[in-house]
Amino acid sequence: MKNFSILLSIVAVIIAVVAMVNSYKAPQQNKISAEEVATILNENPKMVIDAFNSFQEQQRAEAEKAAQEAMKKFLPDLVGTENALFVGPEDAKITVVEFFDFSCGYCKRLAPELEKTIAANADVKFIFKPLTFLGSSYQAKGAYAAANQGKFMEYYTAVMAANGRMNSADVDAAAEKLGLDMEKFKADLAADEIKQKLDKIAELADNVQVRGVPSVFINGKPAHAMNAADLQSLIDAEK
Repeated sequence: MKNFSILLSIVAVIIAVVAMVNSYKAPQQNKISAEEVATILNENPKMVIDAFNSFQEQQRAEAEKAAQEAMKKFLPDLVGTENALFVGPEDAKITVVEFFDFSCGYCKRLAPELEKTIAANADVKFIFKPLTFLGSSYQAKGAYAAANQGKFMEYYTAVMAANGRMNSADVDAAAEKLGLDMEKFKADLAADEIKQKLDKIAELADNVQVRGVPSVFINGKPAHAMNAADLQSLIDAEK
């Protein structure tokens, strides 16, 4: 898919270059030939580079505009607590949202930094939106089951601290170690309601153009941070 996108970009650049070259000729002149195009491009390679850079800049601007429009449209869903796993005041002025996957190594690396940030900001709402494209459906469902017993953060910490991917038996063992009612845990984990919540999170991630995890947003703004200090600076900027 990436190679196909690059190919399309190159085609677009060639089209732009031909249009630029043809603009140099008077209206009464014939259109430029392929041989002439090749000659001009060989003699003026910077023309191709400039056209390609211009095309890329245009693509970036269009993507950024589309992302901003999508975020504006779906912001209430992003910062709302319906279907959400969250800690902190529900009516907080500042909301930090993390799209993550329980099997993602980078998400595991961010987790303790995020926990430090939570501990330092009692007035901020932190929303966790688990995605399951790395085969972590059981872990994600378990998070909601643990939340039903008031132990989401304990579960999040335990699972994110585990090395590698956890299978269902590992998740059950972690839940039991947390002192959860395992009969209720299992029943809640299997409930269709939790699957529907995860489906809605996946849909929201697509709507706000989440392209990878972890993806963090602070009051709807992308937050490119992987440590507590940077997260804190971005939070402070919103106060």
